[in-house]
Amino acid sequence: MKKSTKLVSAVVVLAVLGGTYVGLNTYVSKEEKTESSSEEESKTEVFSVKTDDIKSLEFIVDKKETTFEKKDDSWVKKDETAFPVNQTTLDSAASAIEKVEADRVLKKVDDLTEYGLDSPSNTVTVDTSDGTTKFNIGDENTSTNQYYISKDDDDSTVYVVAADTVTPFMKSLYDYAQGEDFPTIDSSTVKKVQVSEDKDSYVLEENSDGATWDVSSDGSSDKETADTTAAGNVTSGLGNFAYDQFVNYNAEDLSQYGLDKPYATITVDYQEEVKDDSSDSTDSSEKDSTASESDSESVDSTDDKASAENSSTDSSDSTDASDDSSSSEDTKTTTVDKQLVIYVGDEASDGSRYVTVDNKHIYTMSADTLSAVIDKAPSDLWSLIVNYLSVKNLDQLQVTYGETTNTVNVSRETSKDDDGNDKETTTYQLDGKEIESTTFTTFYNKLINMAGQKRLTDAYTPATDPEMTAVFTDSDKNQTTVTFYTYDTNYYAAVVGNKVFLVNKMTVKEMFNAYETLINSESKTKATATPTAEAEK
Repeated sequence: MKKSTKLVSAVVVLAVLGGTYVGLNTYVSKEEKTESSSEEESKTEVFSVKTDDIKSLEFIVDKKETTFEKKDDSWVKKDETAFPVNQTTLDSAASAIEKVEADRVLKKVDDLTEYGLDSPSNTVTVDTSDGTTKFNIGDENTSTNQYYISKDDDDSTVYVVAADTVTPFMKSLYDYAQGEDFPTIDSSTVKKVQVSEDKDSYVLEENSDGATWDVSSDGSSDKETADTTAAGNVTSGLGNFAYDQFVNYNAEDLSQYGLDKPYATITVDYQEEVKDDSSDSTDSSEKDSTASESDSESVDSTDDKASAENSSTDSSDSTDASDDSSSSEDTKTTTVDKQLVIYVGDEASDGSRYVTVDNKHIYTMSADTLSAVIDKAPSDLWSLIVNYLSVKNLDQLQVTYGETTNTVNVSRETSKDDDGNDKETTTYQLDGKEIESTTFTTFYNKLINMAGQKRLTDAYTPATDPEMTAVFTDSDKNQTTVTFYTYDTNYYAAVVGNKVFLVNKMTVKEMFNAYETLINSESKTKATATPTAEAEK
């Protein structure tokens, strides 16, 4: 009985406490809302103006008093009317002071030093048809993200305002400038890239097949096949070029940016689809003429013919609409060859580099963006495929492995299938004996698809005898020799002419194993016809 009484008492106490908490919480919430509302109501208007009434704004930019004034509803820099003012940025600055409200007002201030107003960081002068108002901007209260300001006609009152009231006036000069976008380059249309540097230079050229690239130091006879991925990284990098900061709209002294003697010069040959407006103009002229004639006929027509004329007009309108649709669908474009030269100068203070395309407008571009194209040697773009010869073009393969030399000859025959279509079959003979096609192509694909991890640029003298030598003879009787040497614990050296590729040791070992499987396989006695296409990887 006592336990029950105690339990009931506890429940009652909890209920009371719960009710008290809810009531207190509600009270606190109401008080907070009231306080917030009171604060909003207590905001003090410092200044207000219609933005359309503002004739000029004067404030300090880069430690210099600068005036932007309205001319024909557009902002201009008063002392430099050619300066490309960003209209949106100046409109935002004007809007920021359209209604200046203080969150707090500090009156009868004796010492302006506390608020940074004894020597203001900036002064904003607003000139309107009604007169001039001047604001002084002091320190920032970093804990509240607010600023202290004062009006020039009252140095004893300090206003605490939101940061967005003053930050539009705290920029560098070219933050108020309207820059241009970097010229658009579609990476898929790039045909040639030439990069000239004191340290490294290269020329990357697309071949006529539109799929492969050559690279050289100067576009001359030392051309090498370029790695497809590496070439793609260069062209896609160009497609991603974009300016960072606008620096100068009318540079007269390029030397201050290192552009009188550029760090690098990038020349890009590309193509662009341009709309052919000549037919559109003709169509439009014809339509205007037709419309004029129709109007004239309508005016000259009698009431008796009105119905017929209207019917004719409706028909004409329908035809015109059809012509408009057809014209839109048949818009012609022309492929135009274009060239863009990009000059890259010194490093800026933030690690970016100065760039220009016209030696007049100067911008910065990030080092990461530029690195996709510059600071590369031709060897950085070389293809790492050791040797690729499609089995379709293979006539003979001679392989020396250890002390033994074996020869694979390829034969092709054309016959008719049941439907009367030509069918090519391919057979392989190892030292005169026919072998399984799949066994050969397994080895062959490992051989021709072998890629190095890097190329040696220094002279190479093998320390040992070769472990394998493969001599390819193509269908035109051209020969290519690939020789494999042990290089170190990680690589084999694959030598093709004067090219030395370092290939992962495990990759070469797998190819050796496939070859051992080939030469140890039993010879077939019955011919097996294999479509050539199936032998391709």
